[in-house]
Amino acid sequence: MKLIKKLLSLILLVTMIAAILVSCTDGSKKANDDKSEDNKVDGFDISEYKIVRPSTLANEYLNYIKNFKKIVADNTGADLQVVIDTDQKADPNAKEILIGSTNRKESADLVKILEKDTYYTIRVSGNKIVILGKTEDTTMKALKDFLDEAVYTSKGGKTINMKSDFEKNAVANSKSMLFDSFTEISIGKKVSVTNRDDLATGLIQYSKIVPLSDGTLLATYENYSYKYTIHRSTDGGATWHQFSTVTDTLNKGYVAEWMPHLYELPVDMGKYKAGTVLLAGTSKNEKDTFTVSTITIHASTDGGKTWETVCNVDLGGGGGEGVWEPYLIYEEERDRLYCFYSDDSDPDHSQKLAYKYSTDLENWHGKDDKVGVDVDPKDAVACSNKGYRPGMTSVVDMGEGGYLMTYEMMASGIPDVQVYYKKTKDLDNWGDPADYGKPVKSTDGHSTGSGPWCAWSPVGGACGTLVVVGKHPVPYHVTDKGAKMFLSFDYGETFVAIDNPIPYDLKAEETHCGYSPCVVFSKDGKTLYYVNNPLNKFKQGHDINFVKIEIK
Repeated sequence: MKLIKKLLSLILLVTMIAAILVSCTDGSKKANDDKSEDNKVDGFDISEYKIVRPSTLANEYLNYIKNFKKIVADNTGADLQVVIDTDQKADPNAKEILIGSTNRKESADLVKILEKDTYYTIRVSGNKIVILGKTEDTTMKALKDFLDEAVYTSKGGKTINMKSDFEKNAVANSKSMLFDSFTEISIGKKVSVTNRDDLATGLIQYSKIVPLSDGTLLATYENYSYKYTIHRSTDGGATWHQFSTVTDTLNKGYVAEWMPHLYELPVDMGKYKAGTVLLAGTSKNEKDTFTVSTITIHASTDGGKTWETVCNVDLGGGGGEGVWEPYLIYEEERDRLYCFYSDDSDPDHSQKLAYKYSTDLENWHGKDDKVGVDVDPKDAVACSNKGYRPGMTSVVDMGEGGYLMTYEMMASGIPDVQVYYKKTKDLDNWGDPADYGKPVKSTDGHSTGSGPWCAWSPVGGACGTLVVVGKHPVPYHVTDKGAKMFLSFDYGETFVAIDNPIPYDLKAEETHCGYSPCVVFSKDGKTLYYVNNPLNKFKQGHDINFVKIEIK
């Protein structure tokens, strides 16, 4: 009997606990439902609206309207009609999104606000959603704000995420640039990385940077000192100090000399843990003259403080027969670390772009997947014309857009060592090596040449943001602004050119300013780190300048 009572008591206790839990769950659900009701829109079905724009809108802004319509469709499923304000009679009951200074009364009413201190405003006024800036530029920034505030958050339905009394007045960032993809960039202040006169009075080039997972930034460069100097910032690039040096500790009698590339290992590989910092560069067997060059990998397991040389990737000869300009990229699908580089040692080509891969950071696979330093590499770009010299490659993973490679092309008939690019969906297959791609060229006709570098982030629109930098304008011309920076918001199908965030002097064609700059994104993709090598303040050598570019 006692046992039965105990069982009944236990059942009763469990039932009570279950009831309490159900009550808590229901209450929580009701609270969440109430909260969602608070955030719900008052019946703004965006598919019932038309976009109304002024007839006076400049042509350069028409793409903004076109892309705005597409973004709304992609996020809500609503295919909105676009009309010009003068084409339809004003109807106070019509549901309209008024963009810019239209002839509608609701637009005119907001002009009074803009006459004060507000640069743009967004307001729901009856059946009208009014988006207006003091200028067409700020109107477009208001349009981006509307997308961020009301459209991107309503993905999966046709409801605008706004209340019937919504109103927002704001001052636009006058220093930022907004593109018709609705990607906005803000360029920060230039900072010296070398920051010491004795380090900035000689030839410095091949400036490179890497953001580490702990937020630290490391930068290095080539300066013909038989070592690489590492500089470090722990405050996001605001200040820098010399941190360490890298020498060749593997190849006896060799010196670490040229073309460094910094990279953080994203996964464990062999005996090296994720977070290991790698530096790939070219070592040579003599300080002054040399007969052997090698692509060499150096590693640091303490954030760049101390270094060891861990392996050679490939061997070449001396000048005209060497291996140069390594670039590292990891492929998650096959758990491989690839090293792309310029190969000057193939007698069938003046120079070609080659690569090998490793799964343990010691053994490197080349042609036919054979392993060894002396194994021929695989070819990415090897032109059928023996005299063509593709070189200085960088490769970036663009997610759904596949992989993109940039490189310079030195050849007769190609002006000023123009920068080319090539795309693939398979990092281990670049198609016919004889296909040497196509040149980087903006929609308004700008091109760049020599020493390119590229980076990609998923931030900045449906296709993310691709950035390409090079050394000089094509055709080459004297300038103190340097080469343009190129941005693409469609995986490299089209490019937009902007002024270089780190201007540099190209008054003499032989100057080394701008030679092999570097762009790389932060881990979250919201910040672009950019380094380049303008003349120092004495104009007797070079400095490394750093700029942060915020992207949203």
